[in-house]
Amino acid sequence: MPTARFWEFAHLSDDFKNMGWLDQVPRAGKLFIGGLHALYQKPDLFAQAGITHVVTVLDFDIYEAGSIKQYEHLMLRVEDDQNENSLQHFKESNAFIEAALAAGGGVFVHCAMGKSRSATIVCAYLMKRYRASPEAALAQLCEGRPVCSPNQGFMEQLEVFQEMLQAPDEAAADAAYQRWFQSRRKMDWWAWERRTKDAKL
Repeated sequence: MPTARFWEFAHLSDDFKNMGWLDQVPRAGKLFIGGLHALYQKPDLFAQAGITHVVTVLDFDIYEAGSIKQYEHLMLRVEDDQNENSLQHFKESNAFIEAALAAGGGVFVHCAMGKSRSATIVCAYLMKRYRASPEAALAQLCEGRPVCSPNQGFMEQLEVFQEMLQAPDEAAADAAYQRWFQSRRKMDWWAWERRTKDAKL
């Protein structure tokens, strides 16, 4: 059963859900990104786009009845919080997306609004697929969906992921992850705001 948070989002006004529609990621095949609303309101568009797989990046359960059951589904439990460890999911999400696209399927990656969490997952895929930097991956994504903007914590994790991708072997990649994991600090939102402003100076 869907949680109270699911229904809370489902009853938001259209003004708050206007980022819910799906957009295609440029130069990435049948890879799409969007918000939760699109998953329930656009079944015909999903069929036209050839979407066969769905990646959900949320911290609450979604309603999986009806047409949703027709998709292969990967659920990643992630809060849109700078302190959240999104990096731990990149290997699984990349493998899921790669396999779906290689088989001729289409993939829809979504969070609540299609802005931060889902953008982070798509950027991680683009980085691995095209050996792109976090900035280049985000720029490519924003060509198709300009609202995409991973939070500062997620952007820093994408930088760690770049280091992992550039590592000479799996052991070195894991060492890079462990260094980040052991040294990372959990901060209040205002500290992240200040950190974000300082990074732009």
